[in-house]
Amino acid sequence: MSTYSPKASEIDRQWHVVDADGLVLGRLATEVASILRGKHKPTFAPHIDTGDHV
Repeated sequence: MSTYSPKASEIDRQWHVVDADGLVLGRLATEVASILRGKHKPTFAPHIDTGDHV
Protein backbone atom coordinates (compact mmCIF):
# COMPACT_ATOMS: atom_id res chain seq x y z
CA MET A 1 0.00 0.00 0.00
CA SER A 2 1.45 3.34 -1.00
CA THR A 3 1.31 6.59 0.93
CA TYR A 4 -1.08 9.24 -0.40
CA SER A 5 0.50 12.56 -1.31
CA PRO A 6 -1.82 15.36 -2.48
CA LYS A 7 -0.99 17.19 -5.69
CA ALA A 8 -1.26 20.97 -6.02
CA SER A 9 -4.04 20.62 -8.61
CA GLU A 10 -6.15 18.46 -6.24
CA ILE A 11 -6.24 20.96 -3.38
CA ASP A 12 -9.65 22.54 -2.74
CA ARG A 13 -9.24 25.90 -1.02
CA GLN A 14 -12.08 27.48 0.94
CA TRP A 15 -12.58 30.87 2.56
CA HIS A 16 -12.96 31.19 6.35
CA VAL A 17 -14.29 34.35 7.99
CA VAL A 18 -13.07 34.71 11.58
CA ASP A 19 -14.89 36.79 14.18
CA ALA A 20 -12.23 37.91 16.66
CA ASP A 21 -14.63 39.64 19.06
CA GLY A 22 -13.89 38.58 22.62
CA LEU A 23 -11.04 36.21 21.74
CA VAL A 24 -7.49 36.28 23.05
CA LEU A 25 -5.11 37.40 20.29
CA GLY A 26 -2.61 34.56 20.75
CA ARG A 27 -5.25 31.83 20.67
CA LEU A 28 -6.87 33.39 17.61
CA ALA A 29 -3.49 33.60 15.86
CA THR A 30 -2.86 29.91 16.57
CA GLU A 31 -6.23 28.93 15.11
CA VAL A 32 -5.73 31.10 11.99
CA ALA A 33 -2.20 29.74 11.47
CA SER A 34 -3.53 26.19 11.59
CA ILE A 35 -6.14 27.01 8.94
CA LEU A 36 -3.55 28.74 6.74
CA ARG A 37 -1.25 25.69 6.89
CA GLY A 38 -4.12 23.27 6.24
CA LYS A 39 -3.64 21.20 9.39
CA HIS A 40 -7.41 20.84 9.78
CA LYS A 41 -7.66 18.84 6.55
CA PRO A 42 -7.21 15.07 6.27
CA THR A 43 -4.99 15.63 3.21
CA PHE A 44 -2.43 17.73 5.14
CA ALA A 45 1.16 17.34 3.99
CA PRO A 46 3.90 19.52 5.52
CA HIS A 47 5.75 19.88 2.21
CA ILE A 48 2.72 21.16 0.23
CA ASP A 49 0.64 24.30 0.79
CA THR A 50 -2.79 22.75 1.46
CA GLY A 51 -4.16 25.64 3.51
CA ASP A 52 -7.30 27.68 3.09
CA HIS A 53 -7.87 31.41 2.79
CA VAL A 54 -8.74 33.46 5.90
